[in-house]
Amino acid sequence: MARDDSITVSFRLNLSREDDIEIQKFLLGDTMKICFGDKSKFIKSALIRVIQGIKRDEENARLVCEMNTQRATMEETMTLEADRIINAVKLIVQDEIERVTGMQMVKEKQVSAESRESMPKENKEPVPCFGEIPESSGEDVSEDVMAFLEEL
Repeated sequence: MARDDSITVSFRLNLSREDDIEIQKFLLGDTMKICFGDKSKFIKSALIRVIQGIKRDEENARLVCEMNTQRATMEETMTLEADRIINAVKLIVQDEIERVTGMQMVKEKQVSAESRESMPKENKEPVPCFGEIPESSGEDVSEDVMAFLEEL
């Protein structure tokens, strides 16, 4: 008679199936008795190994699911941070372009103002063109230079 703190589990083997025949041979064989003592201890140890394996697999599946959730969260966070950095860089580049173009405009205004100031006024004498030689320049040329020119 079973006590209140124990139960009896019965199961049936279908001897028309090869797996069940193999189980029956093992339960009736000497190997099981040597390793486990009796059928009850063998069945208990086999079941506990299977149960522990199932629990381990469930825990691994839970960890994988948790890791996937963390990875997805990290990817989303990294994408948002990358977008924020890209937008900041765009603003900085845009500000620098505006600053540089503003400096160029100021320089162009300064150059145009300077060129207007340095332009000859109409009452000044015209500046001789490049290549014109003043008449008095023959007197200033040294003898060495004149000798060189005559050899050519």
